[in-house]
Amino acid sequence: MTCELLQFLKNALGIHSADNFRMVVHTPNKKGDGFLGDILFVTLEDSHLAYHLVVKQAFTDASVREMHPIRNVFLNEIHFYTNIWPRLDQFQARVPERYRFQNLPRCFGASAEERSERIVLENLKRQGFQVHDKKQPLDGEQYEMIMKVYGRFHALSFAYKALHPEEYAGLQLGLRNAFWDLLQRDFFKRGNVETHRICLQGLSGVDDAVTEKYSRYPERCNDLLRESLDCRTEYTVILHGDCWSNNVMFKYEESGALADLRLLDFQMSKEGSPCCDLSYTIYSGASKPILQNLDSYLHVYHDSLSSTLKAFGCDSDRIYPFHQLKKDWKRYCKLGFSMALMIWRMKLTEEGQVKDLQDMTKQSEEELRASAYDETEYRRITRDLVLHMFENDFL
Repeated sequence: MTCELLQFLKNALGIHSADNFRMVVHTPNKKGDGFLGDILFVTLEDSHLAYHLVVKQAFTDASVREMHPIRNVFLNEIHFYTNIWPRLDQFQARVPERYRFQNLPRCFGASAEERSERIVLENLKRQGFQVHDKKQPLDGEQYEMIMKVYGRFHALSFAYKALHPEEYAGLQLGLRNAFWDLLQRDFFKRGNVETHRICLQGLSGVDDAVTEKYSRYPERCNDLLRESLDCRTEYTVILHGDCWSNNVMFKYEESGALADLRLLDFQMSKEGSPCCDLSYTIYSGASKPILQNLDSYLHVYHDSLSSTLKAFGCDSDRIYPFHQLKKDWKRYCKLGFSMALMIWRMKLTEEGQVKDLQDMTKQSEEELRASAYDETEYRRITRDLVLHMFENDFL
């Protein structure tokens, strides 16, 4: 494995000499951080050079791969990095640098070989980027930057689709809708139902109108999620997909001020409403004050989107007006809502209790349910989310 990986990395980096490169594999990711595979932190070095890399490798266990859409999500991310991103990056060279989306790690290479799927990326930790403590909500400064970055990212798709519609159609066709795959899996559907049941039980003491409105979710949650994924609308873009806080890395100035961020993990990338990305990132990481000021963050997003589209010579009032964003939010935010309820439980699970796909394959449903998590904090967060959805007529 080590020799094969070393040769793969040398090929990915374009190292064809006989130089004596040494590979050092550092501490792997924590369990649960790489949900669909292993993540290795690797240094490739000789006496003159050192490459600091992240290698994402698909799980190879046959029972795990049969139960989960592992190959499809790896092929998705490979398609994004090898086909979609190079085309979009080339396209945005026409606009000033301040309007360009560059907030993702560099990809050095990938393998789509069955049972050996891999992606090699730069190690952003070496550049000072870090993952936010997943048990803590993101703050207003972080969300300001996140929304600006998503504005530029989505504008790139909108502009490319407006100016090169046939080429855009070909690019997005290569994406597999991994969320659809999940909705075909019994473990995911059962988990979604169970999550909404737990949240419903946590609503004791709130207004009966809230409970009555939300009571349909345990029975209908998978259908409602399916409706959010069925984007029969002209207002679609290529999405990031899996937008929880572990898939964003932040960089800070010495003063502590936020300087930059990177979006990670495009395995769940698909074409869909921008509101799928936006609701996912907001609902899976926001505190109550952020939820109460949702409109202001949507304005930050739309201002970024509009200025970027203008740089491409496109009119945001025609391509994606703010009133359409608000209308779409009401329909498509249920994706972010349902995913957030599952994500927050995982975020609040105690170290050592986090499950990955191999656990889900081997353990009983009762064992999986028994994972210890901060139930009090989970109840507080999810009550705030449900009340937010009710008060804004999003349920």
